[in-house]
Amino acid sequence: MKLHILGICGTFMGGLAILARQAGFEVEGSDANVYP
Repeated sequence: MKLHILGICGTFMGGLAILARQAGFEVEGSDANVYP
């Protein structure tokens, strides 16, 4: 299953993306700001 997360560069949403990936989701995301 695919999951698209808005605001993925934030601390909470980034953590959510990691958990979703570990649960077997295909994760992609977007954000207004990208941090190095």
